[in-house]
Amino acid sequence: MRTLCILGLVLLAFLVINDASPLNKKKPIINKRHMIRGRLSHGLVPKGTVDPTKQRRSSESYITQKIDNFDSSNTATYQQRYWSSDEWYKPGGPQFLMIGGESGEDPYWVDDGTLEWTKLAAETGAMVFLLEHRFYGSSQPTSDLTFASLKYLTSEQALADVNSFITAMNSQFNFTNPRWITFGGSYSGALSAWARQVYPNNVYAAVGSSGPVQAVVDMTGYLETVYSALNNYNPACATSLYNGMLQINKLMKTDSGRTQVSSTFQVCDTLPADADNIAYFYEAILGNYMGIVQYSEDNVGIYANELTIPELCKRQMDSSIGDDMARVANVNSWLMQMEGEWCLGIDYNGYIDYLKNAQAGGSDGDYRSWIWQTCNEYGFYQSTDSSLVINNMTGEIVIPVDWYVKQCAQIYDSSYDNSTVYSKVDATNVQYKGQNGFTGTRVTLPNGTNDPWHVLGVLKATNNKVYPLLIDGTSHCADMYAAGSNDKPGLTAARASLRTHVISWVNE
Repeated sequence: MRTLCILGLVLLAFLVINDASPLNKKKPIINKRHMIRGRLSHGLVPKGTVDPTKQRRSSESYITQKIDNFDSSNTATYQQRYWSSDEWYKPGGPQFLMIGGESGEDPYWVDDGTLEWTKLAAETGAMVFLLEHRFYGSSQPTSDLTFASLKYLTSEQALADVNSFITAMNSQFNFTNPRWITFGGSYSGALSAWARQVYPNNVYAAVGSSGPVQAVVDMTGYLETVYSALNNYNPACATSLYNGMLQINKLMKTDSGRTQVSSTFQVCDTLPADADNIAYFYEAILGNYMGIVQYSEDNVGIYANELTIPELCKRQMDSSIGDDMARVANVNSWLMQMEGEWCLGIDYNGYIDYLKNAQAGGSDGDYRSWIWQTCNEYGFYQSTDSSLVINNMTGEIVIPVDWYVKQCAQIYDSSYDNSTVYSKVDATNVQYKGQNGFTGTRVTLPNGTNDPWHVLGVLKATNNKVYPLLIDGTSHCADMYAAGSNDKPGLTAARASLRTHVISWVNE
């Protein structure tokens, strides 16, 4: 009996150890901190959490929308999800609409009464709405994300959804003399600004936080801003990253070197020699720095105090870790551990297949939808082509813009070649007039100088009723969140300015 017990314990121990072995864990296709077209797994605008003990302010509903807003012969419809709350509403008050972006939505934006826009709603007696973007979350015009279906995923269709939603709510709630003010952040910040420009009869005013209204294929300014943010914080931090990249570049030239890099960075499988997998590796490693700089000290979740430029640079400059490449690897390990990941997934073909076969309504579908939008309208490809980046950050062109562009044909359709992508992006700027030709009025456009997306925003007034707010030392959509202990003076001042504009529009 004793022998059987011992054998049983040995077997149990073997099973536990074997179950915990990395060999039995699924290799990630896209690690959670791997930035894809400027987007992490949570979308371009991170959402916080609301105290679960507090009663929800919002109610969830669906509205019937046309799948094609511009073809009168196509009568097909879909159900678009939205949330609303009348908690702060006073008869005659304005209507605030948060436009959803490139991820599924949840009621956080309506239920959290400490956010800047909900505080304004309480002060002005506004009814608030949150509208989920078509082809994200539960708002699926089609049951699939095929190339044929994705033709209905455009900013033009999304803005028409906003316009028809406003018309429907005016009727449903019997609003008389409504004053709709749209809000949004990042991509949806651009939508908010464009909504006022395209549909001025329904949209009275707009706030577009960190909205990239300029489309561009080769977004070299993104990594230039990442470098500047690190260098401005501490030049030693940026220099260490640069030196670490030089070491990686040298090792990438040989089989033994790639084996060493693979081991150092906990790559699931040894890096092959092909250019696509190597570029995908560089995208993952640089994404560690991009994601932190993009959201550093935004007062939401881990970005408020943990994933910040100071915490990043503390690790990058820690000489006890080893040489500069070891510190780059340490940053990678820090983020993988935070996400509970055991290896870095670098499988370019697997990544392409994942996006080709993504399903509507899931996180994989959100990636497919967003990348489609970049191929079809915006570009936003964060290449390392800039001489500033080459000479101060990466040492050479490790992610050329053409690497991004060719994925459009690989993932969606062969017709989306280089010339098609460039012409589509040019058409977007013709349609919306870009950052220097924006014609909307009663629009406030906050941007942070540390936000890599600010280079595509409206930074100078294009008319006397456009109010750009360039906020020194802040990151992506920082003005949208509740005030926090790390807020820069410029952010506090920008929120006050934004508040003044919104209240004046309500009272005009």
